[in-house]
Amino acid sequence: MQQGIVLESVWVAVGFIVFVALVWRKVSAALGGMLDERSKKISSDLKEAATLRAEALQELQTYQRLHREAAAEAKTILQSAETTAQRIRETAEKNSIAAIKRREQQASAKIKAAEAAMVTELREHAAALTIATATEIIVSKLDEKAGLELVDNAVLEIEKLH
Repeated sequence: MQQGIVLESVWVAVGFIVFVALVWRKVSAALGGMLDERSKKISSDLKEAATLRAEALQELQTYQRLHREAAAEAKTILQSAETTAQRIRETAEKNSIAAIKRREQQASAKIKAAEAAMVTELREHAAALTIATATEIIVSKLDEKAGLELVDNAVLEIEKLH
């Protein structure tokens, strides 16, 4: 009987080993497939991440280039604006100097015209006073004979002019 128990134990052990070998084969195939699938997914995720990283780096380089170009363009615009402002400032100075000179000339011309008008007015006033004074003197000191002689001399002078 002991030999029967040992034989049974051997058969149970062989059956158990065959069972474990079959289960192991199925489980290892399933685990291997699952691990292979997981490995493929991780590999594809890594490839996608590398592609996205490369695209991101390319976009970063593009934006950096655009930033540099924009900064250079802004610098150029600023320099152009400064140059234009300087030209405007210089033109405004020239125009204001010219306007001041024109106004000085106008004021000088007005002053000269006013002086000429004043001189003319003074001459007219002096002439009027002289005539009035001469008239009074002539009227007060002139007799008829002297008056006629004065008229004759004036007529002769007028004839000489013509």
